[in-house]
Amino acid sequence: MIMYIKPMVIAAIITLSAIYFLRPFAVNFKLLDLPNERKKHEGSIPLIGGIAMFLGVIVSIFLSPIDLNNFNYFLTAALIVVLIGVFDDHSSLPVSYRLLFQIIAALILVTVGEEGISSLGNLLGYGEITLNEWSMLLSVFAIIAGINAVNMADGLHGLAGGNSLISFIAISILSIKSPSQDSILIALVFCSVLPIFLIHNLCLGISATKRIFMGDAGSMFIGLAIVWVLFDFSQGEEKSFAPVIALWLFAPPLMEIASTVLRRLMSGASPFKPDTFHFHHLLQKLGYSKRKTLTIILLFSALMALIGILGEIFNIAENLMFFGFLLVFLIYFYLGELAYKKVLKLN
Repeated sequence: MIMYIKPMVIAAIITLSAIYFLRPFAVNFKLLDLPNERKKHEGSIPLIGGIAMFLGVIVSIFLSPIDLNNFNYFLTAALIVVLIGVFDDHSSLPVSYRLLFQIIAALILVTVGEEGISSLGNLLGYGEITLNEWSMLLSVFAIIAGINAVNMADGLHGLAGGNSLISFIAISILSIKSPSQDSILIALVFCSVLPIFLIHNLCLGISATKRIFMGDAGSMFIGLAIVWVLFDFSQGEEKSFAPVIALWLFAPPLMEIASTVLRRLMSGASPFKPDTFHFHHLLQKLGYSKRKTLTIILLFSALMALIGILGEIFNIAENLMFFGFLLVFLIYFYLGELAYKKVLKLN
């Protein structure tokens, strides 16, 4: 653990420094988030959190005493999603463009990087489910889903960052003794850069005029990183936890993207069309404050992660963990539908 303290400190310092140096850059190049019908914040907010965290992670990796070759494909894929995220933050690119570059980044990780899902574990209780020729397709799908899950959750101060911090902490707890030093380094470094971002996103001890957002660059970068470390720790002979545990460690963003896509399809809308009916939007429309909404969702996130950790520690059967996850998702979806219908009636 001691060997990771220096990279974590470096990452935090670089992220903090980058936030202050990038602020005038954001203003000059109009890398700002402006209020509209979906975004109710006050003023123009710099979209620099993602770039700052990316720089913190990159510098800490290059200064770490481990084999940098282990990071080649991850860093390449991360650079792609961060760059396309910056362009999207600046000019609102079409969904097809973002999806294209997400697929390219995912293919780099899965093909030349040889990262992905080879086994689903004993999900149904009848033995291990290996994917074989379906591995690449499901792996690419999982990466794209993870990227967009974090992006979709980024609609309330502290939500995407808080959910992601909980995921990385849970992953670190289960994987701290893993022989995969590159992935544990990534998880721990994110545990140091995300609090720096959250301080400036939630304005904890600083003026609200200094608020920043992570932007699409940040949400896509974080989503990619979470999926990458989950791949590494849940697959292979030296895995740190069963594949099904990954669902619990990343539960709220996964449930939100799945329920949102299902709701939009059921209502005849495009699954890619943005709206203001995500779970955090619904809670606020029903009268909950932003602070209470954030607290409710983060507590739910922590509970799901805790269940995943305990499930792995106490070696709970994988099929029980899977069906338990499905049950929680059905409840989540049902409550979301009730809230959605109630909001529609109020309007």
